[in-house]
Amino acid sequence: MNKMRVTVPDEPQRDSETDSVKKGKEIAAIKRKTRPSLNSLAILKEAGQSIDTSSPDKLCDQLHAGVFLKPNKLKYFVDKVLNKNCFVLFARELHIEWSDHQEYWQWNQDKDISGEDIEVAELLHVTWLEVRGTIWTVDLSPETLYEIVFVVKIIGGSISQFSMKLTMTYPNNESKKHHESLEEKPFDEWIEIWVGDFIMSPEIVGNLNFSLDATDQMSKDGLVVKCAIIRPKN
Repeated sequence: MNKMRVTVPDEPQRDSETDSVKKGKEIAAIKRKTRPSLNSLAILKEAGQSIDTSSPDKLCDQLHAGVFLKPNKLKYFVDKVLNKNCFVLFARELHIEWSDHQEYWQWNQDKDISGEDIEVAELLHVTWLEVRGTIWTVDLSPETLYEIVFVVKIIGGSISQFSMKLTMTYPNNESKKHHESLEEKPFDEWIEIWVGDFIMSPEIVGNLNFSLDATDQMSKDGLVVKCAIIRPKN
């Protein structure tokens, strides 16, 4: 009787090889993500708290959580997915016109999302509303599309009747402007007001200024300013 030869297919071996390659790529991707972002160590020299640099993982955990470069004012963090530098300018780091006059603005205690103590500025009454900020673009990640947003809360009063002018001015003094109405914005919750987008490139190295204002002669109240965020958009 002729014996039948059975051929064992080699697909499982190929699948095993494919899985090994895939796993190796995943491990490599994880390692890439745990590397500190570009320029992070130079930025951290300005920090007012101790930073654990004993391993890339520990350093990156701190960067993802955020580090205050100025207590209650300026926070630096790294986007965990994109590994890009980001900054939060809290109200005390922003220039808020008339905020040193108690009859116009009131400073209240609040918490950052990570639990740190911060201050927010509550508008009591002004006709000239202007909030400005500046970011040193050298600390941003190159060739990255960034956006700037203000984080505010509408708590009633007349502010919801107004349209805000949002301006972003590059180091070469070129500026972009648009208006955004607050009329249909939700009350009593933190909302983001978009200022603009820009690509970090050699052409815009220097101080980039941005602002929110409504400077007509109408009385305004009922706005709380928390911070401005500079973060990657892509």
